[in-house]
Amino acid sequence: MVVNLEFIKAIVTAEEVLLLDPLRQEVLPFVDQLRQQLPHKSPFRMHGASPLDTQENEMQFSTGGQWLPVPDSEGLQNELPFEFQVLEIALEVVCTYLDTNVAELERDAYPVLDELARNVSTKNLEHVRSLKSNLTRLLARVQRYS
Repeated sequence: MVVNLEFIKAIVTAEEVLLLDPLRQEVLPFVDQLRQQLPHKSPFRMHGASPLDTQENEMQFSTGGQWLPVPDSEGLQNELPFEFQVLEIALEVVCTYLDTNVAELERDAYPVLDELARNVSTKNLEHVRSLKSNLTRLLARVQRYS
């Protein structure tokens, strides 16, 4: 299965995840969630997908030799195929990232709108236009996953 969600670019097989740019800042939460939520019998190996030296691209991830299994109390998680578990984690990470972006935009928008209500000026209108452009772009990104 090929996963192409925002910044998460991966090939998922029945037993492994091959990530493009696993060290990218936005991808690190996905890598951490994979480590935490997926039980492993062997060391977790991720392959960076760049043409550099193979040793530099392959990373062994471990947490002191002990992987954290998914508790049985989480229901069907253990029964899902590996690929669906990875896809679920990817969707959770991307949705959390987008939710954070929405919260930041909202936090930035209220003071600008308050200032516009107090004083209509070219500068304030330009700020609102910029926020509207950011909102439109973010809305388009969010709607791809809903």
